[in-house]
Amino acid sequence: MFSNKKKHAPSLPQGFTVTAHSGCEGTADNSMEFLQKCVEINAQVAEMDVTFRRDGTPVILHKELAENDEGLPLCEALKYLSENTDNMLFNLDLKAFSNLNSVAEEAKKYSLESRCFFTGVKPEQAETLKLSGIKIPYYINKSFPVLKKHSKSFMLSLADFVNKSGAIGINCNYAYASREMTEAFREKGLLTSFWTANSEKTMKKLLRLSPDNITTRFPLLLKSLIEEHTV
Repeated sequence: MFSNKKKHAPSLPQGFTVTAHSGCEGTADNSMEFLQKCVEINAQVAEMDVTFRRDGTPVILHKELAENDEGLPLCEALKYLSENTDNMLFNLDLKAFSNLNSVAEEAKKYSLESRCFFTGVKPEQAETLKLSGIKIPYYINKSFPVLKKHSKSFMLSLADFVNKSGAIGINCNYAYASREMTEAFREKGLLTSFWTANSEKTMKKLLRLSPDNITTRFPLLLKSLIEEHTV
C-alpha cells in the first residue's frame, strides 16, 4: 500500500504485482539472460512468450510457429526458474495454441502449475482453454472502442463477458486503461492487468488507476516509483 504521507498518493489493491516484460532491463527477449535478470532483481512476475516448434516442442519465442532449432525450450526455462525462485509468478503469453497440453505438463513437471497463468488469449480462444481441462488460469486479451473506456455501464458489461469466458480478468494495452474499468472489474471480482508501461509518465498514470498488475520492461523503475510514493 502507498503511504498516506502524500496528499494524492493512491492505494494499490492487495496482491498488486509488477510483471517484468520479456527482455526487461536491457536483456534479450525470451532468453536465459532475461530469466536470470528476473531472478537477480527478484521480479514478482516474469513474462515469457510461448509458442511451439514444428515438432510440437513448446519454446519461449515471440512467433506463431518456430522452426525446430528456434527458441529456448520451455522445459529449460521452467527448470531454471523452479530451482532459483520460490514465489515468482509466470505469465505465459501464448502466441500459439496447437499443443497446450505439453505446456501444462511442463509446468506440472516442475511443480509450477499454481504459479503460472496464461495471457494472449482472445475471446474465441477461451473456449479452447475451457474445454482442454488445463487448470492454469488465464486472462482475456480483448480490445474495444477506446472512446468507451470511461463508460461504467460498458465496463460492467465487458466484465460480465470476461467472467462468462472463464477468465480471471482482462489483460490489455495501457491505452484502454481507465478508472471505470478497474472499478467495474473489481466489483465483479475480476482482475485488471495493463501492458506495456515503459515510461515514467505512463507508469504514474496507471498506478493512479489502481489496477491489479502492470507489465513493464523497466520493473526497477516502476518499483522505485511505488516505493518513493512519487506518483
